[in-house]
Amino acid sequence: MLNFPSLPPHMRQASEKQKGKNWFVELLIFFLVFLIASILSGFLMIPGYVIAVISDSSIMELFLSGASSVEEYSRIAALIESSLPVTLSMLFANAGLILIAILFCVIFQKRKVSSMGFIKEKAGTQYLIGMGIGFLLFGAVTLINIMTGAMTIEGISKNFSFGVFLLFALGFAIQGMAEEVLCRGYFMVSVSRRYSVITAVLLNSLVFSLLHLANPGVSVAAIVNIVLFGVVLSLYFLRTGNIWGIGAIHSVWNFVQGNVFGMEVSGLDLSCTVFQSSTAPDKVFWNGGVFGAEGGFSTTIVLVAAVLILLFWRKRSGVTTRENEGILPHTENEADMRLG
Repeated sequence: MLNFPSLPPHMRQASEKQKGKNWFVELLIFFLVFLIASILSGFLMIPGYVIAVISDSSIMELFLSGASSVEEYSRIAALIESSLPVTLSMLFANAGLILIAILFCVIFQKRKVSSMGFIKEKAGTQYLIGMGIGFLLFGAVTLINIMTGAMTIEGISKNFSFGVFLLFALGFAIQGMAEEVLCRGYFMVSVSRRYSVITAVLLNSLVFSLLHLANPGVSVAAIVNIVLFGVVLSLYFLRTGNIWGIGAIHSVWNFVQGNVFGMEVSGLDLSCTVFQSSTAPDKVFWNGGVFGAEGGFSTTIVLVAAVLILLFWRKRSGVTTRENEGILPHTENEADMRLG
């Protein structure tokens, strides 16, 4: 039987502090918050651009010689944007999204950080479980691609560097958590102050997909899969009541996709991967083509299965929610548990 999750007690605190607004107003506020956070993240990326220009002699030569045409400007910009320092700085700069989203919720919405899912209890355990789920989910996507002949793993990549690999791991840990704090911890809970949980799940998942519209190679299939991914993370967020699990799922999904199996991550091609892989150009339906596996039907299958599992997930009889799901608080004092 269908068992749609409800909002955990510590998240309902958000509606007690401030009444929710019309959904369109919530959307406008969200994009304003996102714009401010993006500006801050842009400033945080400046060191990456500086390092890219200084460390790459070819970029430095072009930069110093000056561009005399639009084509030359575009070439310089493309070289800088695709450089390792800029890619890494882009991931780490997502810390700005986390900071702005938390400050907005605490200062303007008068919310406790616990209402965003920042729960102390078993945070480490929940994060590790999320990491495992993220690996299993994308591992299943990869397996389907291999079985259908849409993808081939050719061996260990020659470009692998352990130090860079660790930097990407840390970068994706920040990037994945940032999008979850923004879309689920802030926006979904904000919408649920006035509307049903189902509405909050669907609206935040749609908005989450809109944030990827400018990614290279985006397609209708990719947008559908990103919406499904948002639904999976939203349902898991409601089931567990904490931000740590979905932050880990999101981060590991991206990290394994790009830095382990060597696929494009939402159109982003990464330079440091464990395996060298290739995709069959005649099987874009399965592998997603330029956008990466997230644009393929292999991902659709895995995400639909995950949604069904989360929707039909029921507690064992005679077992409390706290014991079954690991972290949901029951008493008023426990519900006040928060980060820091």
